[in-house]
Amino acid sequence: MRAGFRCVLAVIGIAASVVAAPADISLAAASRTDGFAVASVLPTRGAVVGVAHPVVVTFRAPITNSANRHAAERAVEVTSAPPMTGKFEWLDNDVVQWVPDRFWPAHSTVALSVGGLSTEFQTGPAVVGVASISQHTFVVSVDGVEAGPPPPLPAPHHRPHFGEQGVMPASMGRPEYPTPVGSYTVLSKERSVIMDSSSVGIPVDDPDGYRLPVDYAVRITRRGLYVHSAPWAAQSLGLENVSHGCISLSREDAEWYYNTVNVGDPVIVQE
Repeated sequence: MRAGFRCVLAVIGIAASVVAAPADISLAAASRTDGFAVASVLPTRGAVVGVAHPVVVTFRAPITNSANRHAAERAVEVTSAPPMTGKFEWLDNDVVQWVPDRFWPAHSTVALSVGGLSTEFQTGPAVVGVASISQHTFVVSVDGVEAGPPPPLPAPHHRPHFGEQGVMPASMGRPEYPTPVGSYTVLSKERSVIMDSSSVGIPVDDPDGYRLPVDYAVRITRRGLYVHSAPWAAQSLGLENVSHGCISLSREDAEWYYNTVNVGDPVIVQE
């Protein structure tokens, strides 16, 4: 089995998005939706979500006309204290999300009402992950303080940055399968998932092919980019990039991150 591989979900599906917002906030849509009936507003009541997640509204029928989409967007009024700016993005013909331009404050209660549908949920701690392709690290901060599991013994270790608070040795995509630089939001957390190369056009019996279970998988793109446990790449973590695009961690670090991060928290990939 090769040390690195690209993470791909065997069964394609998009996890439900969630909303994060600050304390004393009211996110409201006019009860009149200009004829566009609202099917659902996420997240569910009582959910705890990350600080980078958008407001997501699903309509009962597709909206394809540009003028109608603008009208539907105008029906969704987002107000907050402090005020937040953002932009609309259509995920499908019947699903629109409003993405804030900056992170919502952590540890806040949120009230959301769209077209007569209402819910209340909370933001958790601000868990921010920053992957450095050149440094082979994944640095995690919680509410602005770098954090992570204690390093295993023995120490010191031969790997760069070993034992530094919040700095996890990692391995990103090798040159032919680079990890895309950019900002992402955690879409889902899967304790165990089967990853299959055939879903991205690589036969399982190809030298680069794979089909195997992966633990502590935190998904950050719909196509199948993850932060996950990669025990087969243990000798490369912190030293070289050998994966097919994913951010690979030790089992201990991946388990800690999986248990700490919320759906909706940000992941930033840098050169």
